[in-house]
Amino acid sequence: MAIMLNRAHLALSALLLASFSLARGGAALAGTPLTIQGPADEAGKVVKDALGRPCLDVEAAAVPHVADPNMLNHVVSIKNKCPRLIQAKVCYFNSHNCNDLTLPAYKRADTILGTMRGVKFFRYSIQQR
Repeated sequence: MAIMLNRAHLALSALLLASFSLARGGAALAGTPLTIQGPADEAGKVVKDALGRPCLDVEAAAVPHVADPNMLNHVVSIKNKCPRLIQAKVCYFNSHNCNDLTLPAYKRADTILGTMRGVKFFRYSIQQR
């Protein structure tokens, strides 16, 4: 399990480096088994920097398991681009299935929201505090 999580984390990190210039919206990238998800549904207030830009940069992907490609981890990666600590709650859309994250200044946190068989696309929401 730890090896699969490390591989998923490495694959997601490589994807994040390569995907900044790519459009997000549910299309699978050529040559990768990952399925990029659309933007999060914001719930509540959005923490902003001094110039009024959102502090959180969010990416999400469905990452297949190595042993069983039909089993997919729903991974959400959040980067804090501001000089303050931000608390975030990531949930499946309209669900109480959530993960709480603490994002230190200028750091990134990854979380596996869930694992499902054959579900490549998912909706999620983020509450910021």
